[in-house]
Amino acid sequence: MSISAHCCSCHRKLLLGQLTQPQDGFRCPFCGFAFAPAYASVTPRLTSRVIAAQAALITALTELQSMTAGRLHFDQATQLDPIAATLAQTSQPDPTRGRRAHRWARGHDAQPALDLPRGEVH
Repeated sequence: MSISAHCCSCHRKLLLGQLTQPQDGFRCPFCGFAFAPAYASVTPRLTSRVIAAQAALITALTELQSMTAGRLHFDQATQLDPIAATLAQTSQPDPTRGRRAHRWARGHDAQPALDLPRGEVH
């Protein structure tokens, strides 16, 4: 079972498994968009952990369900809702995207604040 995602740049569907190679720089395999520029060396390992965790959860639930033979029913909401809530939080649009960066964020030296008397305009 694969986890799919969509690139926010080219909007193409991709599989999380396509993002596990560190040499690829955690970029969209189609358009080259960097998904986590500051974490490009760390995110492939984390992606692999997410894929392994999904496989382990599915395997463990399948085994447990086969042992209980219908005598125990799992509440899907308690399994899926926390995941859905986490995905909803990370899927929110970045409110700063598309805005110009502040002077200090663009690497310019900070300008000292001017303390002007009230009513005086320069």
